Amino acid sequence: MFPATGSVGAAALVRQLGSWRPSGARPAYLALAEALRLLVLDGRVPVGTALPSERALAAHLEVSRTTVTAAYAELRDSGHLQSRQGARSVLSLPHAVPAEPADTGPEADLIRLNIAAPSAPDQIVHDGYRHALECAPPYLAGIGLYPGGVRALRESIARRYTDRGLPTDSEQVLVTSGAQHALRVVLDTLVHPGDRVIVEQPTHHGTILALRRHNARPVAVGLHPEHGWDLDQLEAVVKQQNPRIIFTIPDFHNPTGLLLDEAGRRRLGEISARYRVPVVVDETMAELALDVPAPPPVASFAPRGARIITLGSASKTIWAGLRVGWIRTETSPDSLTAARYDMDLAGAVFEQLAAGYALDHLADFLPGRLDSLRVARTVARDAVAEHLPGAMVSPGVGGLCLWVTLPRPVGTATAAAAAALGVRIAAGSAFGVDGALERNIRIPYSLPPDQLAQAIELVGAAYRRATGGATMPDLAGQLVV
Repeated sequence: MFPATGSVGAAALVRQLGSWRPSGARPAYLALAEALRLLVLDGRVPVGTALPSERALAAHLEVSRTTVTAAYAELRDSGHLQSRQGARSVLSLPHAVPAEPADTGPEADLIRLNIAAPSAPDQIVHDGYRHALECAPPYLAGIGLYPGGVRALRESIARRYTDRGLPTDSEQVLVTSGAQHALRVVLDTLVHPGDRVIVEQPTHHGTILALRRHNARPVAVGLHPEHGWDLDQLEAVVKQQNPRIIFTIPDFHNPTGLLLDEAGRRRLGEISARYRVPVVVDETMAELALDVPAPPPVASFAPRGARIITLGSASKTIWAGLRVGWIRTETSPDSLTAARYDMDLAGAVFEQLAAGYALDHLADFLPGRLDSLRVARTVARDAVAEHLPGAMVSPGVGGLCLWVTLPRPVGTATAAAAAALGVRIAAGSAFGVDGALERNIRIPYSLPPDQLAQAIELVGAAYRRATGGATMPDLAGQLVV
């Protein structure tokens, strides 16, 4: 049985259900069961949530208890609800939903719409490596191991934080091999197997994988596809679950593109201080503002007693091939540095020097990159409107992705059909704890516009196949390598 990781009251559940009542002769219990099933498949109510009692829900819905009893029985029969004597029924999924496949080969015949990362910016990475060669002689005289990171890069990162409104010294920065590596270092230092970690639902697929590998217990707090963070619900879950850490992506959230405002950032700091729980903030997308700029970092709003650990990366802003990330803490990150040393000693010197050069020259290439992303996002939105009629796109204001809600809960089937047509795409289930989010797919807009438009056309064809719709057009000759 799924362990209960949270609960929802009858009044709150009724608000989530909305207009569920059937029209015509359809039995009310079937309509109620379907509405509850969609709540868990959409991720609006996370897997593991304990439902209210039959009597309480019936009273709030103003229906007979028999209707609720029959709806719950229908959900148990379909595998979406688990019950045991003396405990509240808990939402579940009938089977494990396949995670996003790992891409280990070249897959030259597939369009890689599952990767949200840009190509290297013109010239800047080349210039960065040339700069690294020019700076190399002093480093070559030593052993080349810097567990905390090359000082020049740490100083560049610290200056960037200071420019964004968070005064930072290089001694507060630990360099890692990307943001995913940074998260692993944090988990190794702060989280023990079995500890609860609060995450957003949806959240980055790599975060879910890291927590599973660490044997941590992710606890999902739903992120509304339009309105974003419910910090009252977050605080309620913190009270109930006593998590070891909270993990959040407040800046152009991956996969939704949503942005947490200043009041929300201040509230996060207050929750950290009040409950003495560290907040781990992933700022990987923070520089990719397409509509509105990001507020200052969450740590700049933290009150006394809060513990904010900030993760960053060059992968989304500059180039994933550099494999450079970092951790910023309020004090010297000695314990994190020790964990990083135990894991892989230190990072590559030349890549750090090249990344530092690129960070110091963001103004030379970032405005052009953002303009290109705006164009690509428009292409992606137009293609979704044309080839996925009825789908809804979250109103993201930055980042690299569209979070698309399909008319029907067939995200995994759509992804499988798309792969058969030559497009690799991530189903929404890859971004949800214990699956769910079956009505969603993530569409990055980091591909060239022409290739992006064609890929989404193929995804539309895959959706029609997954829903038993119109005959698939013959698009094999149009695949882009």
